[in-house]
Amino acid sequence: RYFIHEILFVFLSLAIVVSILFFIEKRKAGPFAIGWMALLLAVCFLPSSLTLASYLGGENMGALWAFRMAFFVIEAALIYYLMRMLLAWDNGRPIYLLLASASVALQFATKETAFITLGTMIIACVSIWIWRGFLASALYRENWFGIVAAVHAVALAAALYYRETFADGYKWLFDNFLGTSRPHELFVFLSIVFLMFASVAAWILFVLEIRKANETALIEPVGPVWSNFLQALIILGATVVAFAFVIVLFFSSFFTYAEGLLKAFEAYAIWTKTGNKDHTQNGIFGYVKWGMKVESAIMILSVLGALIAMLRGRHRFALFTALWAFGLFAAYTIIPYKTPWLALSYLLPMCIIAGYGLGELITGKNLRLKIVGVALAASASAVLAYQSYQLNFLRYDDEEMGYIYAHTKREFLDMIRRIEQAAEKSGKGTDANIEIVSPDYWPMTWYMKDYPKAIFHGRLADVNTSEVIVAKKKEQDAAAIQKYSAHYKFAGVYPLRPGVDLMLLVRNDLAEPGDQELSKILEAKNSP
Repeated sequence: RYFIHEILFVFLSLAIVVSILFFIEKRKAGPFAIGWMALLLAVCFLPSSLTLASYLGGENMGALWAFRMAFFVIEAALIYYLMRMLLAWDNGRPIYLLLASASVALQFATKETAFITLGTMIIACVSIWIWRGFLASALYRENWFGIVAAVHAVALAAALYYRETFADGYKWLFDNFLGTSRPHELFVFLSIVFLMFASVAAWILFVLEIRKANETALIEPVGPVWSNFLQALIILGATVVAFAFVIVLFFSSFFTYAEGLLKAFEAYAIWTKTGNKDHTQNGIFGYVKWGMKVESAIMILSVLGALIAMLRGRHRFALFTALWAFGLFAAYTIIPYKTPWLALSYLLPMCIIAGYGLGELITGKNLRLKIVGVALAASASAVLAYQSYQLNFLRYDDEEMGYIYAHTKREFLDMIRRIEQAAEKSGKGTDANIEIVSPDYWPMTWYMKDYPKAIFHGRLADVNTSEVIVAKKKEQDAAAIQKYSAHYKFAGVYPLRPGVDLMLLVRNDLAEPGDQELSKILEAKNSP
């Protein structure tokens, strides 16, 4: 559920960037932009009108549905005419900026870290202006190779100074793929080493070739141009109104909870506390370690792409994406609070800038750069496919993988199968009585959806005729022995998720030969 929540936030970030780019490039509103704008208007207007219909219709169902239908027709007509007006205004181009504004508002309504993403984007825009000004200066143009060489010398000196940290990093890399890690991942380890050395080689070749003005097929988007000052003022005013309206709409729960606007600011007060004390055990290199374990190719190639974008300096969007990616990465690294789902926010722009870097290598005129670029792309695709397969189909409950968080252990399914066997043996099947007295049971509710008599008490209950009881190991050991010893046998300990173990108690007449007396619970060990 964390990743489902986070991925919406990430898509909204992409929506902001893409919408602004299309607006800058003077794109005519396409079918998707029109569809999203119409959907946004419907979501904004319809719930409030339905609430008004319920207020006017009262308990009379006929009147209620009459008001609902009338308001729906009115809303549909208003949306239709409003969309016609927007499409007639500069080929519908302002729609993109309105969608970007709404996406910003929805970001704040989705997650309290929106200000970090938006702040990073604003800083990136300012930094681009400063950096491109420096690249255009006479000082840089006349001494660029010397400046680049000096920067490399400083970087090399810093690497020598922090050589122990780099040594620890290599040791961690070796241990996590070939040493203490199980299973060993020789292919991934060798791929990471190859990507690192090939990226360094590609960078050296790129620096040497850029002096020859090595051109590529990548074209810089046009700059922002306003037809006139009045148009700019009207469009910017419309975006501010759209932002304010969506913010008020969602935080007030469609004008039904006025206190929601103030509560929105309270969320930041809570976050400033949790951001400094919760999930702080992963250390400053937490995101680097997670990334190298499951997204190594993206992490490495994004660095190469960012360096190429900074040195070439021709493509504003590439510079923006590089600063967006590594600005967010730096911000989340500095903040003590570290969770794997936050990484999705910077992995998105890292994917884009990595692709940009490969594009610069492959579409250039230099054959050596083309070969290195193709080799990097092929190797990265292979290792990412392998890591994705491992994560999704083989190691989906392995805590060594960064994205595995509060996961259900696969051994939990053995307990579900044992419950099903007991239910069948009782002759009741899905009508069997199953008592879940453990205070921790999620996501067991999903697995018990076909058992209408599965009751989730969340605490010990006085039962002695139910077919199965599920209790929590360690926390309920003594109480379970005292309450249920006369009628139940101990069928084993099963892990639910890290730190939570469940014990299965089966009624005496349904017990298997290997089941034990409940007194044996005290001797049973928790899962590792």
